[in-house]
Formats: sequence, structure tokens, C-alpha cells
Amino acid sequence: MVEDREPDNPDRSTNQDRASAQADIKIDPGETVKKYDLDKEFPEFTGWEAIGFHRGLGREFWQVMIELITTSLDIFIISLLLPILAPFPEVGGYQGIAGGIYALVYTAFDVGTNFGLNRFIAEYRIKNVKKMLQFISFTIWWQSFTGLIQVTILSIFTFQVIVNSNFAYLAWILLLGLQKQYPGWLGVFRSTLEGMQHLGKVEVLRFLQGQVVERILTIGFVLYFRWVGETNVNIGLLMGVIIGNVIGSYIDDFIFEAIAAYYLHGILKKYFGLSIRDCFTLHYDRDVMREIIFYSLQGSALPFLSSFVGTYTFFTYVGNINAYAYWSTIIGRGIAFAGQIRQFGDFSLSTAIAESYMSEKKTLSEFYISSSVKWRYMFMIMIAFIILAILPYFYIVIRELGAFKYYIGAENFIIAGVFIRLAWPFVEIPDAVMWGTKKITQFNIIRVCEELGKLLNTWFFVVFLRVHETWGTFGLLFLIGFSQWIPIWIKTAACYIYIQKRVLNIKIYWRSTIIIPAIAALPNILITQLWYYTGFFPLKAAIGMEATIAISIAVLFFVVIFTYFPLTALLGGFDEYQLFTLKKAIDLSGPSKPIFKIVEKLVIKSAKISRKVGVFGRYPIPHEEAHKEIRELMEIKRFELNKNKRK
Repeated sequence: MVEDREPDNPDRSTNQDRASAQADIKIDPGETVKKYDLDKEFPEFTGWEAIGFHRGLGREFWQVMIELITTSLDIFIISLLLPILAPFPEVGGYQGIAGGIYALVYTAFDVGTNFGLNRFIAEYRIKNVKKMLQFISFTIWWQSFTGLIQVTILSIFTFQVIVNSNFAYLAWILLLGLQKQYPGWLGVFRSTLEGMQHLGKVEVLRFLQGQVVERILTIGFVLYFRWVGETNVNIGLLMGVIIGNVIGSYIDDFIFEAIAAYYLHGILKKYFGLSIRDCFTLHYDRDVMREIIFYSLQGSALPFLSSFVGTYTFFTYVGNINAYAYWSTIIGRGIAFAGQIRQFGDFSLSTAIAESYMSEKKTLSEFYISSSVKWRYMFMIMIAFIILAILPYFYIVIRELGAFKYYIGAENFIIAGVFIRLAWPFVEIPDAVMWGTKKITQFNIIRVCEELGKLLNTWFFVVFLRVHETWGTFGLLFLIGFSQWIPIWIKTAACYIYIQKRVLNIKIYWRSTIIIPAIAALPNILITQLWYYTGFFPLKAAIGMEATIAISIAVLFFVVIFTYFPLTALLGGFDEYQLFTLKKAIDLSGPSKPIFKIVEKLVIKSAKISRKVGVFGRYPIPHEEAHKEIRELMEIKRFELNKNKRK
């Protein structure tokens, strides 16, 4: 990884020249960015079809308003419905245990589809649409037939074996949960949409399914089966609630399989003159089958080993850690309080790299990586500072809200959760790069070593050292919260070394990625502490805890949005091309567009000031060659589109 440096290195003159050139530009930054827009040159490819980093960024912007709504819903559910939906930590613990029992079997049956569908869609949708359809078709049919086999065999096994074992209490949870294996088309259609880079539609599906329909169904089924459990001693309250949760999270899959198919049909018809029926072909070219078999066998050996290791770890934890279901939920809940940090993903990095690198656009791939890290940490640092600033609120909420009476102690793991979330992107970057660049064989070799390391790690710390007993609470946090960190980071280091030497250069521009966002986030602490010592308690006394928390989060969100990004621009965190990317991403931001249009105006005004004081564009991510390669990819895409139209 390469740090952006200043005067004491050979790049000094280049950086100075670039900064000087940008400082000489007299026109408005909002007008300057138009020179990079390719919409007029390629009018058939606009919005989500236009190639560039703005698509991944637009996807994350799209989510912001949804995340605000989701957070408000979570507060409502936690404060009012948690005692009903999950009255005991064991509700989540039992479901987690049930999920681990058949995990190895599920992985074994996925042997034919472990080749990374979305990355192959991203590669071939530009070069060869016919092959793209064959990848989709194979995945659909494989999921259908193997799903039917899994449901049949595992149902029989549950009735014949599980009901007579120590896991008999999980029988109905297992039976209901495994039904998701058939037909399994939702994941196929969603991966296809993601590979096609129509990320807005992926987010519509994600929001409607996860935050609307599934929540409504889950609440309804939990209420019903809770009543059944309370009135039927053979089921009981706890099992009734769990069954309602499992059924509620399953029914919605059928609904959204149809919706995802509808979206996919529209895209195929508009851009390729095809229909959803073409995705069910049973003819496969030899080279397609060769890639499927080659990468499926490799891709399956690793998940199978990983699932075996996970199953071994799971049973080792359950057999050695007293009250594992309780502790896994308490620690998980505490870390989940920092979960908003990870709401911002890697901007579909793997598919973006597959699209560019496999078309011999190496510089563009490197640009995607640097931009992904920069923008991801811009969001994550903002949220992390907010969470650290509002820690006093957590301690009040978790002790005063009756919904948390069984979860007291979870607040002690929040800081650990912040650290875990902030470090995790550096673990995920090499994974996305290795898959996107099709270095799957090399990645699998490294991952096999990682999984073997996990076996040793589990035995050494749980069975031999028994750190959960000798290290106390920290030992439990180490095993459950920082699960397998030692082998994971060894694998991560090995991947970085291989990528840097054999694939491409991963460059992290630390000043614009970490330092400037951290400085810009400092006011978050001041604002939240000021509110804590002035307005929070009077408002709480007037309208109650739940309403006060909801209002506080909403107000803080808007205050941060409208101060953090402008301050980042004022400190020189943006360059000319970043402003262009910001504008294009905002155009794709869907329900969040009204908010980010205001952000755009504030950022441009701050950029004007930073240009006057000479800091604008001082720490840029080089973009000239990457933009040239975007234009070349658009030409290839146009050629493929016209070829299909002629057919």
C-alpha cells in the first residue's frame, strides 16, 4: 500500500504541479466537473449503465435515507417490540445454533455454483451477452434441483435423527429454515442485477424485503405463534416466538423472487432485446462449462472446508463455553450497536474490478480500489465518531428501557465493536481484488491455509488454554467478538503481498482517506456532548426516552451531514474528479437525492474557499488515465450492444 506523500519524495513536483494547475482554474467547481461527463458522447449508456465509480457511490448514497428510516424503525422495534419479538437473548442464540447444524450440508450442495456469479456477469455483460445468460441459467437450474434434494433429505434426517438427539428442541426450527433452499432463485436474480451494476434496483429489493415486507410478516407471525406458545404447553413461549421469526423471514423470499425477475426482465429487454425466459436455456458452450467446473470445484472445496471448520468451531464453542447462546447474543448485541459503521460497503468493488481488469484496464481497477477505500472511510469515520460521542446515551438507554433488561452488559462491548468495524475494510479489500481479477486459484490456496489456521486457533485458545475461563470477559470477547482474528489477519497480509507483487498496486491515499475525515468528524463529539449536557435530559423528562432518542438521532444525522462533508471539502479532501464523481453519484441516489443535493451545494461552496486558500486538490487520487480507460470500456460496450441488435 502506498501513502500519498508530500515534498520529501520523488512525486513532490507532480503533486505540486497538479495542485497548482487546479488552483489556476477560475471557473466554478460545479461547472468544471462537466468536462468529465460522457453522457453526451454515449447517450445510450447513462445512469446505472454509465461506467465509473459513481455507480458504487450512488448505491451507498441511495441507502442513506433508507438507513435513516431503518434506524428509526429499529429504535421503535427495540423500545416497544423487542420484549415481544425477542424477549430473551436465547431467541437469537437458538436460531444461531440451528443455523450451524446444517451449514456444512448447504455448502456441499452449493458445489456447482461457487464460482462468483456476479463477477462473471460483470465481465461478460460487456464482452459476450450469450455467455452471460449461460452462467445465469446454470445457476438457476442447479439451485432448483439441489434445493429440492436438500429439502427432502434433510427433512427425513430431522424426523429420523435430530428428534432423538440433544438437539431435538431445534427440530421445527431446522425444518422451517431449510425450506429456503428451494427454489433459491432470489439470490440468483439479485446477484445478476448486481453484476449488471443496476445497484439501485438491488437496493430497492433489499429495502422492501428486509425493512418492510419481512418486518411486517415477522411481527405478524411472531405475535400469532407467541399466542400459540403461551396457550400450548407443548410449544411454550420461547419456541413460539422463534418459530414465528423463522416463518416470517422465509415467506417474503417467494414474493421477491417474482419482483427480482420482473426487474431483470426489463433490463434484458431494454438493453439486449431478451427476456427472462432466455435465462432458463439448457445449452452451454464448452468454455462456459469449463469455467463453471474449474472455478466451482475450487470455489466449493474452500467453502466446504470453511464450513467444516465453522461447524467444528461452533460445536467446540457450544461444548466448552457455558451459556454460549447467552454470551454470543450479549456480545453480538454490543458489537451490533456499532453496526451502522459497516452499513457502508465496498461500493461493489469486486464487480467493478471484474468489469475493468478483465478488459485489460488495470489503471482503472487501481483507481476503483483507491476510491472505494477513500469514500468508505469517509462514511465510516463519520459514523464511528458519532458512536464514540454518544456512548453516554447508550449507558442510559440500555439501563432505563425495559426492552433491554435482559441485555444489560452488552454496552460494555460497543467500543470493541467500533474497532472491529473500522479495521474490517482492510480485510475485505484483498478478497474483492482477488475475486475481481480472477485470481481465484491463488486466493483459494491462501484461504485454505487460513482455514487450517482457524482449526488450530480454536483448539489452542478454547480447548488447550481455555481463555473463556482464564481470561474472563476479555476471553469471551476474544473468542466471540474477535473471532479468528489471528488467522484472518495472517491471510490478509499474504493476500496483500501477492497482489502488490503479481496483480496490481493497491494505493491508499491516507491524508484524504483517513486524516482529513477524522479532523472533519471531531465536531461530532462536540455537538453530541453539548446536546447531552443541555437538551437531552429536559426533553427526556418532557416526552419520554423513546421519543427523545428518535428525535436526537434524526437531528444529529442532519447536523452531521450538513457539516461533515463541507468541512472535509474545506480541508482539501476533494479534488476536481472527486467532485465530478460526487455529482454523478447524487444523480443516482434515489430517495436520498434531496439531502445530497444540499450536500453537493455545500461541498462546492467549501471547495471554492479551499481553492482560494490553496488546499483544493492537494491530495488527489490520480484519475486521468483511469478516465481514459472508462471511455475505452464504453466503446467496447457500445460495440457489443450494436452487435446484439444486429442479430
